[in-house]
Order: sequence, then structure tokens, then C-alpha cells
Amino acid sequence: MKRLLPLILTVMMLLCCMGGTALAENKFYFDRTVNTVFENESLYLVLNREGDCAEEGELTFKSSAKKVATVDENGVVTGLAKGQTTITATLKGEKRTWTAQITVTVARRVESIEVTGSNLKVYDAWDPIVADALDPAFPQPELPVLLLRAGKSQTITATCSPSTATNRRWKLTSSDETIVKAGGTAFTARKAGECIVTVESVQNPEICQTYRALVVQPVTRVRLTSDVKSIFIGESLVLNPQITPENATIQSLVWTSDRPDNASVDEYGVVYGNSKGSAVITAKAADGSGCYATFTVTVKQQPEELTLNKTDITLKAGNYVTITPTVLPSTTNDKTVTWTSSDPSVAKVSTAGRVTAVSPGVAIITCESKTHPDVYAQAVVTVYQPVTKIVFNEKNPTVGVGESIRLSWDVTPDTATDTSVTLSTNKENVLRVEQDGTITGLKRGEAYVYATANDGSGKKATIKVQVTQPVEGVSIKYEERSVGVGEKTTNNAIFYPDDASITKMRWTVEDASIATVSGTGSKVTVTGRNWGETTVIGVTEDGSYVTTFTVKVGNTNRPLKIANLYVENGNTIRIQVYNESNLTITRFYYEIQTYDAWGNRLVCNDDGYSNDFEGYYGYTLTPGTATKHGRFTFGGEFNRPEYEDIGRVVMTITGYVTEDGETVYIPRSERESREWKVRIQEPDN
Repeated sequence: MKRLLPLILTVMMLLCCMGGTALAENKFYFDRTVNTVFENESLYLVLNREGDCAEEGELTFKSSAKKVATVDENGVVTGLAKGQTTITATLKGEKRTWTAQITVTVARRVESIEVTGSNLKVYDAWDPIVADALDPAFPQPELPVLLLRAGKSQTITATCSPSTATNRRWKLTSSDETIVKAGGTAFTARKAGECIVTVESVQNPEICQTYRALVVQPVTRVRLTSDVKSIFIGESLVLNPQITPENATIQSLVWTSDRPDNASVDEYGVVYGNSKGSAVITAKAADGSGCYATFTVTVKQQPEELTLNKTDITLKAGNYVTITPTVLPSTTNDKTVTWTSSDPSVAKVSTAGRVTAVSPGVAIITCESKTHPDVYAQAVVTVYQPVTKIVFNEKNPTVGVGESIRLSWDVTPDTATDTSVTLSTNKENVLRVEQDGTITGLKRGEAYVYATANDGSGKKATIKVQVTQPVEGVSIKYEERSVGVGEKTTNNAIFYPDDASITKMRWTVEDASIATVSGTGSKVTVTGRNWGETTVIGVTEDGSYVTTFTVKVGNTNRPLKIANLYVENGNTIRIQVYNESNLTITRFYYEIQTYDAWGNRLVCNDDGYSNDFEGYYGYTLTPGTATKHGRFTFGGEFNRPEYEDIGRVVMTITGYVTEDGETVYIPRSERESREWKVRIQEPDN
């Protein structure tokens, strides 16, 4: 049995070797070298097939989390959302089925990186602070410059975005570790020089911030000196800096003022005084060393201007006035002033600025700044003899609209210092006043003119002026008027302008036998005397303007007058009509009503109940002629009363025909009418 044991072991080893060879020949698995894909990107999975698995068969792929990633028939995985999924490959052969699995991680990319850091100094390459210290042969001159101090470390803080990125870690790199060492979260400057340093995403190294690192010899001390420590507003001083060591790489300083409203400083260390006060000027090394120096500047305010509230003063002898000075600017430290008079015999001044008029004349009052006499102001004081009275020489002056006269006046006393006056009026729309006394009428009315003394005495003279409006033209309201004989009509003159002062007229008529006129104002009354036509003439009271109009006397509705009407033998009607017009009438028409002696209707019409009838006169009546008996034609309806006498008869002319054939029907209200009635004898009692 002990001899068989080695043999058995040998056989088993051979069988194991044979079995191992068979397994190696049938392999079906994923290459796990790369198993990560980013969102919206694709990954081709490598599937190893050996032995029988290399034979053709039905190969399929499946993703366990299709919302995280999908896989196509070729094993290409497409990342959809941050997460993990298991990809399963299945191969179905004729005799058996093989499977392989791989876990794929879908990562979210870093899209940006933001670099921050305490006192991080980054400049553009053209910035004056670093420009002179840069190597012009640097291969990437466009990069921003990160300023580092030799022997010092600069802590870096970076943030990768978005916040949902799979790996937000970052790292630092340096192109030259002998100049700048990159480690952890800090750049350490080892020696002066330049190199490229980068802050990059660990997951996505292409997302980075790259700098041109400039390592400088730092400033260790700054001092400031100046010849003066105070200036006035508007002045300046230059601060002189001293930098240690002298070989510091960057000699630039950053200048600031804690109170720029008081004193400001420019980039060259020139300090400007702006307002009263003090300011601390700081010069800080621009290389980030933190070294700085300060200098306190005092800005003083001196008087710059002095003004007076009164500079041209006129005073009556014995009067006084107080002048108020103003020292500018308002922030001036010392506002004390002194007062002097050029001639105290004319005007004297007190220490408080009170000026008293002493005698007629002129004096100059001077006010000076006590500490700066070159700042001063002056006032001219004129002392005068006041006016006591003003009188106009004219009495009741009158001026026409558009006309001018000149007023004169006397001022008392004649020794008054200022005899000038100012003229004015209470009605500038009625009267225009000029300062030489000329007044011009503008509008009809009454106005007062005032002469006021200019010397402040308050004296004034007043005169009343009448402004008249001359007539500039006249016209008539109606160019033609008609009036009957014995009747009246009126017409009106129209004056120009309508506010003319004179409104009276003289009226006449060319032919007084036709019409007469009366009236002396703008209204004229015309009385018709006889038929005809004449002209009425109106002349303005001053005789300057004339207007006329035509008067036609006669009434076409009453050219005929019933001169006589009576009853003869109880029932015979007698008529006489007179043509008092200038018309030739070839026929006229009339109507008649009859009544008994007691006023009752008396039937005279063949209809048996009417008391009226119509008729006409068919013979020509020339102007001034009358009808003749026996030529009247009574209408066919006339039936003479036989059994009762006519006690009353009324005749009315209703129309007529002229020689040119025109027929005129007279309106009922305008008809000529006449009546006759018998007188009844009342019995004696």
C-alpha cells in the first residue's frame, strides 16, 4: 500500500494537469482594466473568449441599471447618470452557456475649478507691479502671474464644480520643483525664478488653473520720510520711501489713505490736501511680504475768500447800517476780521461792522482776515442829502392813445445828493411811462403816474393822466334804411376803435323834403316826409370822419291812401283813393264790409248771408293822382241793400298792379284801411 501511494499521487497530478489544461482552454471573462465611464460618454468593454468560448454562438449583453447606463449588442456601454451598474455578457453555445460580469461605474465630470487662498497675489503680466520683474523669454507669457516670496509657502484652496461631480479632489503640480515645490495644499517658493504651477482636478486633469509663478526676493522693511508734515487744501507733498533690502525683486508700493476726503495719495506717493483734517498714508510692499510704513499728514484750512452782504451802500447823513462778513470756506479755522474806513469824516465803522454816515461824500470800508490780510473785501459807502419833496408841473394832463407827451417835475431841495426819480404807473396797460418823463397812451382810461425819489427818502409825487381814444374811423350799421311817410326809423354810427372817446355826430340830410333827421350821438332818427330817396350824412364831432347811408321813403305795402269814403242815399258807397307813391299803378284791389247803424253785420252779398265783397279799380293812377267816381268795379257778388240803410262801411286795399306788370299782395297787417259810419242822433230827454 505504501508503494502504491506515490503512484496514485502521480496519476492524480496528471489528471489535475489534464483538467487544468481543459479549463484554460475555455475562458469567458471581461477585461477589468477600465471599468469607469463618464455621463453622456461611451466605453467599449473588452470580452476575452478562449477555448470553446471562442466558437461562434449567440452573444448578448445586459445592464442591471438601465437608468445608470445602457449596453448595446457590441458591448458598448453608454453612461447616463451617476451610479453603478452590472453588465452581464451571455454566450449560448451548442452544448453549454457561458456568462461573464463586470461592475461599471458611471462618473460625473468636473466642469470647472475655482482657486482661492489667503492673500493670494495674482496679476496680469502687464501689471506695473510685476512687469519689470518678469523674464521676457518665458514660454507662456500670457499666463496670469502668481506672486510668491522666496522661503514662504502659499496655501491654496480650490473648489471643483459641480458639487455633484464624482471626484472633487484636486492637486498641485509644478514644472520646476527647484523653484516652486507643489505639495498637499501649498506652493512653497524655494528660490527666485519662474516656472509653471497648476491646480488641477484629480478626476479630470484637463480642468485646471495654470499660473506663471514668479518667486521674488521679498521686502523686509519700508520707511517713509518727508520735509513737511502739514499742507493746506489744494497743496501737495511727496513722500520718500526707503525699501529694505535694496535688492528686493519688486520695489513697487501700494499707496492708500485712511481718509481720502482729507488727504489722498497717488501711485507715486504724492499726497494731495483735499479738506481740513488729517489722514494716515500707508505704503505697503506690493510683493505680498506684508511690510508697510505709515505717515500722518495734517491738512489745514486757510481763509480763501471774504464776502460782505452789502458792498454798495447809500446812507442818509446820521443813519447807519451793519455789514455782515462771511469768511470762506466755512471750515476756515480763524474767521476773525478787522474793519477800517478810508475817510472816517464821511463814514466810520465799528469793530462789529456797524457803519455810521457822518457827512456827504464817499468812503471805502475795508474788512480783512486777521490772520491773512491778503484776504479782504470792500464796500463803498455814499452819504447823501435826501430829497424832501417832488412836484409835477402839469395840471390835468391828457394824452391820446398812440400819442405821447412829456411830463416834468421839480425836486426839493436842489442841493439833494441824488435828484433822480423813478417813474411808474398803476396801470401799465393804459399808459406807458419812460424814465425821461415821456408818457404814451396805450388804452382809453385813467391812470396815475408816480415819481419816486431814488435816494431812499420815500418821497413821491402823483399825477392823474387821462388817456383818450381818438376816433380812427366811422361806419354805419345799415347802408340803407326804408321808412314810410310820417313814420320813423333809426340807424347807428359805428366808431373805430370801439372805445373811442368821442362818440358824438352831426347829422344832416341832402333832401329835407323827403326825410328829416334828428340826434347828436351815434344814433340818428329819420322821419319820412314824402316818397323818394335821399342820403343822410353823419360827421364826427371833430370833423375828421364821415359816413352816409341811403333813406328810401315810402311803403310798397301802402302806396295808396283812401282819401274819402262815405255812403250816399243810404246804400250808395262813394270812394276816392289817392296815389301818394312814386309808382304808376294800373289796377288795385280792395274789399268792403257793411254794417247797420248799430254795428250789426249788414248783408251785401248775393249769397244771402255775407256782409263783405271784393272789388277793383281798373284805371291807371300815376303818382299824385286820385280815382274818379263811377270807375270802381264792385265784385259780382255785391248785392246792394234795399230795405235797410248802411250805417257803417269799412274799406281795405288788398293789392295792386304796377305798370311793369308786377302784382303786389299786401300782407294783412300792412294793408291801408278806412271806415265810415253814420252819426246817430241821440233823442233829447
